[in-house]
Amino acid sequence: MLKRYPVALYAVWLVILIVIPLPLIWSLDVQLLDTSRNLLIYDAGAVAYTWWLTIVALSVRPRWLDRLIGLPAMYFVHGLVGVLALILATVHVQLAFTMHDIIRITGRWAWYLAIFGILYAMFFMSGWIVDRLVPVQRLKNKLQFFFKHQLSVWIHRLNFVMIGLIWLHVHVIPRVNALHPFILIFDLYTVVALGLYAWYKFVASASESRKGKLIANQMINARVRQLTVELTGAVNMFRPGDFYFLSFPAVRGLSKEAHPFSVTTVPNKAHTVVFTIQTSGDFTENLGLASPGDPVRLEGPFGRFDKILSHDAPQQPLILYGMGTGLAPLLSLADAYASVRPVHLLWTVRPGDAQIFDQQFETLLARHPQIKLNWHVHRFEPKDLQRLLSKKEIQSGRFVVVGNASGVLQIEKTFVALGVGRSRLTDERLTM
Repeated sequence: MLKRYPVALYAVWLVILIVIPLPLIWSLDVQLLDTSRNLLIYDAGAVAYTWWLTIVALSVRPRWLDRLIGLPAMYFVHGLVGVLALILATVHVQLAFTMHDIIRITGRWAWYLAIFGILYAMFFMSGWIVDRLVPVQRLKNKLQFFFKHQLSVWIHRLNFVMIGLIWLHVHVIPRVNALHPFILIFDLYTVVALGLYAWYKFVASASESRKGKLIANQMINARVRQLTVELTGAVNMFRPGDFYFLSFPAVRGLSKEAHPFSVTTVPNKAHTVVFTIQTSGDFTENLGLASPGDPVRLEGPFGRFDKILSHDAPQQPLILYGMGTGLAPLLSLADAYASVRPVHLLWTVRPGDAQIFDQQFETLLARHPQIKLNWHVHRFEPKDLQRLLSKKEIQSGRFVVVGNASGVLQIEKTFVALGVGRSRLTDERLTM
């Protein structure tokens, strides 16, 4: 990941890890009289707090940062900063000492909530472990009968309780609360982070520019649904390969939490967007409750595929590998780039799902008959890919892989074994 976006990612890490905490640390160390050891212990707690506030700010998914480093990279930063913050908080809790019960209790309970939040997020809300261990994935699938996505989101919001406990913990320490410049910066950081979150959730997300109207909702087969949404208002137009977070605020029985879905079609004058969705969770299985005419809230668009591909060398082969409905964003990329570079579509599909993109294939191949298309029931074997891919594609092609996270990791290993450079691999993992 760092090799693909080095300057942007390094800059983001530098700002989060050093620039943001620096004013708070400087004001504390300059004003507080104590040993160097104790100051380092207090610094660890202050840095952890600024990192948790940064996580709150990142959770609103700022579009400018998505266009800069991509949402997957943003989630990676979000998760790793949380782990680093917990490490520093643990150092602070274990080494700091106080005789006051309220100081000790607020600090300890905030620490307990941080531990619980990290462990829960690593298991239910990220693919760090689950995507790589099949038994853990099976256990997660069984437990999700109860720990549904909406419940997980609310559990994750216990982070706000943790932040409130830390805020109180700092303010009830008499000699720290007397450090007015430090407290001013501490409170300012808190207000900015929580204010940004509140503004996004209750003001920006309700603006007219983020709304649409459902004009079609149909089942393609027993497992796949297709939604067509008309964008209304001063819309943020999407690019090929982009995705939106969708929610249906007026549909009873359907979670109000937003879920990400990739766009199947290219931008058009009618401002309509088509989403091809596999019904594999509690939210997607209830999408049938939405009817034409229902309002749709769209957050986004997000995505960096088009930006990455637009910087490739002219005529560089483009190999698009989609798994199931993961082919959806790749169809719009194929349509957008087939006239300027060689495009090779590879698709793997479950038995019975081979017809879900028939209409899109027919339209795409009619417009771009030069596109190479190969599809296979179940995953391509290495020998199949060796036969289907040309020497030029393996040696110089740009590979884009979209599908379930464990499948993406496996197929990328296969491509690397065939001779594809990791710097030419781009992916989107459909986790959660």
